[in-house]
Amino acid sequence: MVSNLYSIAECQFLDGFLSRAIYNNDVLIGFTMFGLDPDDGNYWIYRFMIDERFQGQGHGYHAMLLVIDEIRKASNRTDMIMIGYKPDNELARKLYRKSGFREEGISPWGEMLAKYSFA
Repeated sequence: MVSNLYSIAECQFLDGFLSRAIYNNDVLIGFTMFGLDPDDGNYWIYRFMIDERFQGQGHGYHAMLLVIDEIRKASNRTDMIMIGYKPDNELARKLYRKSGFREEGISPWGEMLAKYSFA
């Protein structure tokens, strides 16, 4: 797993990527990073995490809806958003499915890939 600090630094070198802190009122509870992937030209959510102390309380779902909405409003948005996660991460699978992502299969690097379609 990549640290949030690494992701924040990485975001400085990836054109078109944004990083966002996720808050519950004034408490920092998570982090996300997303943007246009230079390899396939689609929006990807590279990082999405909610601190384990705040998981299972609906924060991830609401934060994901905000990310999807921000991408939907982007002038350069594509017709889909991709995300990858460990195949055995059931919490992620449930969250992404509830948010509208559909599994596409295992990537060559071993992650489960899921796609959200605007169309």
